[in-house]
Amino acid sequence: RTVSNGEKPSARYIFADTCCYLDKKPEYMTQLYGKRLVYKDHPRIVFRGAIDSLQSGILLLQSEAADNKQDKLVKELEEVLLFVRNIMRCEVLEEGFPAVSLLGMEDEELREKSHNPVKYFNMKHVLPNYGMGRLALELNALRSSVREAEITAVKAFRKEDTVEREDLITALNRLSSCVYIMMLKYLNGAYR
Repeated sequence: RTVSNGEKPSARYIFADTCCYLDKKPEYMTQLYGKRLVYKDHPRIVFRGAIDSLQSGILLLQSEAADNKQDKLVKELEEVLLFVRNIMRCEVLEEGFPAVSLLGMEDEELREKSHNPVKYFNMKHVLPNYGMGRLALELNALRSSVREAEITAVKAFRKEDTVEREDLITALNRLSSCVYIMMLKYLNGAYR
């Protein structure tokens, strides 16, 4: 039962868009935070879904890497997984994301190395092809998933001419660089 704003402050939920109170959570709604409900297609919920999918992709790749005895890759994917989980945590709790640090590299180093593979990996930018092998292709697919999550973040946090949560968008941008670096490392034999 929906009641208007102010009539029943003891209601279990609040519809975030209208501030109406609800006694029961409808199946087509979910919690944005606290008692605040939104429709399941709300941009922030779509973003959370993209982060969930990203975690699933990391775990599947990590399992495949473990099956292939790629212990260094498994370890680095664990760090990536924790990074992604921290993105989710900071978004849900509305906390600021800490400075980006992945695989021993800070923000600018991640960007620099991903943009200059000849300098750092003695190879040109990679144009993916089936001959790269399954793990390299799955790293590329993971990088694509990170980009998709970044796009959903922009859609979720863009408000006309401004962007909220630039910290999360930057974290995802650098994560994409990180996964590309991991693909370069894999192709360069650094995980052997």
